Amino acid sequence: VEVGYVQLADEARTNPKEYLSTILKRTPKPKGRYAFSNVHIVGPDSSVVESVEAEATIAAIQEGAKLLNKDSHLHRLSAAACKPTASSMEEYNAIFETASKALLEKADRASLLVFVGWEDVAMDAYAAFIGMLPFRGVQVALISRRREYGDLMRFATRTGTFDLDGLNSARMGKFTVHTVFGALPSRTFQEPVRAWQPVDISSKVADDADRVVHIPFKIGGLKLPMLTHNGQYTDALAGLADVLAIKYPKGYTPIVSCGETCDALGYGQDMLDALNQEDGLLFTHKSGETYKRYDNYGTKELFDTINAARSSTAPPVIIALGGGVNGNCIGLIAAMTNVDFVEVPTTPMHYNDAVTSAKKAFSLVVDDTILSKNILGAFYLPQLAYCVNECLLTISSANAYATVGESCKTMNMLGISNSAVGAKYFSNILGAEEFASDFTKILSEVGGFDALIDFIERPSTLRRKRAIIALGKRIAAMREGQKNAPQPSSSNAALKRDRFFPSMPSLADSNSGSESSSSDSEEEEDSATMEMLIAERRELMNSFRKSFHALPVEQKDSILSFLTVINAEIVAAKAMFLAYSDPFEKYRALLFEYAHTLGHGVEAFANDLYLKARRLGVEVDPKALRLHGQCVGMAVLWAGEMSKELGELTGKGYTLHQSFPYLFNRNGGFSFQPLRDLCDELNVGCEEFCEKVLKVVRRDNKRGYCSCSDPKKSVDQLVACRPGKMLSSEDPNAEVRYLVEVDEDWQKAVLEKAFEGYFDRSADLVDGEIKFVQESCTNSGKGAYKYSTSSNGVASYIRAELLKSYAAEEM
Repeated sequence: VEVGYVQLADEARTNPKEYLSTILKRTPKPKGRYAFSNVHIVGPDSSVVESVEAEATIAAIQEGAKLLNKDSHLHRLSAAACKPTASSMEEYNAIFETASKALLEKADRASLLVFVGWEDVAMDAYAAFIGMLPFRGVQVALISRRREYGDLMRFATRTGTFDLDGLNSARMGKFTVHTVFGALPSRTFQEPVRAWQPVDISSKVADDADRVVHIPFKIGGLKLPMLTHNGQYTDALAGLADVLAIKYPKGYTPIVSCGETCDALGYGQDMLDALNQEDGLLFTHKSGETYKRYDNYGTKELFDTINAARSSTAPPVIIALGGGVNGNCIGLIAAMTNVDFVEVPTTPMHYNDAVTSAKKAFSLVVDDTILSKNILGAFYLPQLAYCVNECLLTISSANAYATVGESCKTMNMLGISNSAVGAKYFSNILGAEEFASDFTKILSEVGGFDALIDFIERPSTLRRKRAIIALGKRIAAMREGQKNAPQPSSSNAALKRDRFFPSMPSLADSNSGSESSSSDSEEEEDSATMEMLIAERRELMNSFRKSFHALPVEQKDSILSFLTVINAEIVAAKAMFLAYSDPFEKYRALLFEYAHTLGHGVEAFANDLYLKARRLGVEVDPKALRLHGQCVGMAVLWAGEMSKELGELTGKGYTLHQSFPYLFNRNGGFSFQPLRDLCDELNVGCEEFCEKVLKVVRRDNKRGYCSCSDPKKSVDQLVACRPGKMLSSEDPNAEVRYLVEVDEDWQKAVLEKAFEGYFDRSADLVDGEIKFVQESCTNSGKGAYKYSTSSNGVASYIRAELLKSYAAEEM
C-alpha cells in the first residue's frame, strides 16, 4: 500500500486556481483517465467553531473550481458526527448520508473527493470511509491539519467502531486515501500488506473427505477456502465449529447475521448453539432488495457487541448466514469495522455468486425506492465460505430460478472457454486457463433443476415449510419480547449460550424501549416455553430434511448433481477473471455485469411494485416475486433481442443465446406475465414500467467508465455472433470492459416487448429444430401444448449445436 503526503501550506490558498491545480495534479487518476471530471468537497458542519481554517480551504477550492471550469459540489457532515462525543450510530449515519449525497450528485470513478479536515484530526477518518463507499470508485484527497504524520494507512473513527486498516490482506491492498495534503514536508509511505491467513481447512478436507468437497477458488492471487459439506445438517455445523476453533483457539464472539426467513427456519439459533461460545449475538434484519441499505444493518446493539468483543479475549467474528443480500450487506459492516467474517450460504446464489466476489455493497435506496443497485460498498474477503448442502433444500423456486438466471448469463458470455476457440478469445485474461471450462455443461443438469422445482413446489413441501416458518415467527416474537423486558441484575437473568441469544431486528433502534416487566418465575417460564418451541422447530426441520431423502434415488441424485455442477462451474467462471487478472472487477471482470443493466432496473421496479401492493393491501402472488438472478435471466433475453435488432446476433447464434434461459423456463420463472398481472391490478401501464426501469439504468454503476457520445445513450454489454463472444467498442476504456454504447430507445423497445409478454416462452425440440413456445400455449388447460422433447433432450441438442459452431470456427 502506498500513500503520498504532499506539503501544501495554507498560504497557497491565496491563489485558488493554483491551489486546486496542485491537488488535482498530485492525486493519482484512475486508470484510463487523465483528468478529474468534477470535484466533491466534504467538510465539517458549519456549527463547528474550530473550523475557521477549514472554511477558508473550502472557499479556496470552490473558487479554484470556478476558475478551472470544474464542476464542484459541497457536502457537509452532520453536526452530531463532528462532536468529540459522537456515538457509533452518529458516525455510521454521517458516513452513509454523505456518500449517498455525493452519488446522487453524480460522483463516479472520474470524480475527486476532497475531504477538508479541521483541528480535530481524529475526524480525518471520515475521509477514508466516505471515499471507500462509492463502489465503482472515487479518488480521495485528504487535507489534514495534523502536526505529525501518524499512521496514514489506518484510519479509525473516534469511537473505534469503524476501522479501515489498509494492511489487512482481506482488503487485497485496496486503500481509499490516495494523497494527504498538509503543512508537513512531502513524503511517500509504503508498507507491504500482511500475509493472508484464512481459516485452515486442510484437516477437515483430509479427515472428512467422503462428505466434504473443496471447491478451488482464488481472488487476487489469494486462495479463498470454499467447502461444501454434503453430510447431515448437525454434522455439518459441528464441522464448521471444528475449523473455527482452530482459527480462534482462545474463543471468539460469533455475530450471526440472518434475514427473517433464515431466522424463522432456525438456522441462526442452530448456528450459535453449534459454535458453543460463551457470548454471541443473533442479528436478524428485514429481508429483500428494498432493505439492502445501510439503515437495515446498523444498530447500536450490533456495534456495542463488536466493541465489547474487541476488548475481550474472544474477538468478534461476523457470520453471514443466508442469501446473497445478507452476505453482501453484513460483509460491508465487517469491512467497515475491520472484523473477520465467514460466509455460510443457504442459497446457491450466495455461494457461487456473492461469495466469489470481494465486493460487499448496499444499494442506494431513498423512501423505499431502489435508485441504484450495489453502489455503496467495499472490497473485503471472508475468512471462509462454508456451504451446508442440506440448507439449500429450503430455497424457494424463485431462488432456484435466480441461480440458473445468473448461470444463463455466464454461459452466454463465456461459452466453451476451454476449447481452442475459447482459449484464443480469452487469452487476454491472465491465468484464465487455470479455471477455464465448458460452462454450458450446466445445460445438461436441467433435469436436476426440474426435479428440484418439483420438490420445492410439492404441496407437502410447501405445507411443511409454512408450518416451520409460522413457528419460527412465533419464536422470534417471543424472543423480541424477552429482549425488551427489563432485566434484573441477578446472574440467572444473564443470557447464556445454552438458552438463546438476543436477536436484533432491523430498523428497530427507535423501538427498543418497553414498559413491560416480569418476575423471575415468569421469566423462567418464558425461557422454558422458548426452549420447548425451539426443540419443536428442530423436529419439524428434521422431518423436512427426511422428506427430501425419501425421494426416489434418481430424482434425489439429479438434484444434488445440479447443485454440485452449477456451484462448481460458476465458481470457476468467476475465478477465470478474479484469480489474477481483475480481482476488483474494474476491467475485464466487469463482463459479469452482462444483462445486469436492465436486470437491475426491472428488479428495482418489481420491488417498488411489491411495496405499492403492500401499502394498498393488495396480495402479491408468489409467482410474481422476482429475485435478482431471475431478473438477470429475463434481461439475458432482452439483451439477446437488442443484439438481434442491431444485426450482431442472428440465425443460429441468436437461437442458441435465447435457448439457454428458455430451456429452464418450462415453469415460467423468467416470464413477465405474473408481474404484468400485478401491474394491471395496481394500474401501472407500460410507459410507467419503462420509465421506472430506465431511471435506474441512468444511475447504473457502470457509468463513468467511458464517455457516451449522446446524453440519451448509456453503456451496456451485448453478445455478438454466438454465445461466448462479446460485441466490442473502439473506445479503449469501453473495450477493456466489454462495454458498448446503447441507445435508450433500444432498451425501451425490448422493455415494451417484455411488458406485452413477447419473451414468455420455453424451449422445445420439434423435428430437429429448436422451437420457442409461447407460454400462453403451454397454459391453455385441456388443449395445452405438449412438449415433443424432454428438457434433457433439448439440452443435449443445444450443446451439440454450440459445439458445432465452435468446431466451424476452428477450421
